[in-house]
Amino acid sequence: MKDKVTIVIPTHERHHLLETRILPYYLQFDTPMLIIDSSAKPHQPSLDNPAIDYVHCPDAPFPHKLKKNVTERVNTPYMFMNADDTLHSMKSVEICMDFIDKNPDYSTALGIVFQCHHGDMSRIDANDFDAFSLPVDSNRAEERLLQNFTRFDTMFYAVTKTDCWKNSLQKLPSEIVNYYLMETYIVMMALIHGKRAKLPIMYSTTEAGPSINDHDPRYHCSPFKLATDPRYETEVHAVKKATMAYLCDQSDISQTRAQLYVDGALALYWLQDKPIKNLGDRIRIEWNNFLNKTFKKKKYKQLEAQKRATALKEQTRFTEKNFKLIGKEGCREYESLMKRVQKT
Repeated sequence: MKDKVTIVIPTHERHHLLETRILPYYLQFDTPMLIIDSSAKPHQPSLDNPAIDYVHCPDAPFPHKLKKNVTERVNTPYMFMNADDTLHSMKSVEICMDFIDKNPDYSTALGIVFQCHHGDMSRIDANDFDAFSLPVDSNRAEERLLQNFTRFDTMFYAVTKTDCWKNSLQKLPSEIVNYYLMETYIVMMALIHGKRAKLPIMYSTTEAGPSINDHDPRYHCSPFKLATDPRYETEVHAVKKATMAYLCDQSDISQTRAQLYVDGALALYWLQDKPIKNLGDRIRIEWNNFLNKTFKKKKYKQLEAQKRATALKEQTRFTEKNFKLIGKEGCREYESLMKRVQKT
């Protein structure tokens, strides 16, 4: 895979994960690795290793540290973004590349992601494959937006044609700061670029835990906040403008029609579970919250415990179903990678 795919690893103040998880695993493979590190101090082992293309860019904003270094330094036909707490199955990376080679109208491919939980590494789950593998295969770019955003699935960490990533980053609006908005932008641009494949294979293992961005709402927030909070208005407008322009170019449709598709896709994602509430709705919510904390406190706790138990049971069912999908070989690969994540 030396001349075919590059592993791109953005990191920030988590050198311990590079040392205990990322490098011991990926250095086994003869595959180009680009580490983009915005930590205050450089990671000396990566800097000294000739097998690693290491870039130290202290305090660089996440979107823009990717833009400069991916566009300038990745030269393979494929690449995949690798979070610094995640391990991808290199067997599955090969399967994804092979799929795209055989189906050149596809730009991205990925499989099933299994995660353990920070604080309880024995708790394993994965999204319901049926819900997150809806076909994204229309020949029309605008229709692919709606297909994927009907049940949003990110391709940020998918095996992707490098020209797709570079195109998206070259057109990246300078206003983008928020991580979630950056991810949404990349997904939209990838969908406009080509089709997406979701394969029933063991793709990666990761740790669901706190992000370095969690403490600052400018960098990290809920999708619903992006839709409703005025502080993100400038960024959101810039993303819509860039994706609409690319959609017009790729699909040869009017700006009016492009806006309808982009707005519709974002509404499907951002407002799907949380419709905007009026004043009356908000008053009722606050009143119910007050009752649940006072007069109905005991009953509320019982109901919440039942909800958590039901959700855990359902999640266990999804995970077991995914294990059956990936088969014995996939399960062996899962066990090997998850052990590495859990012990580091």
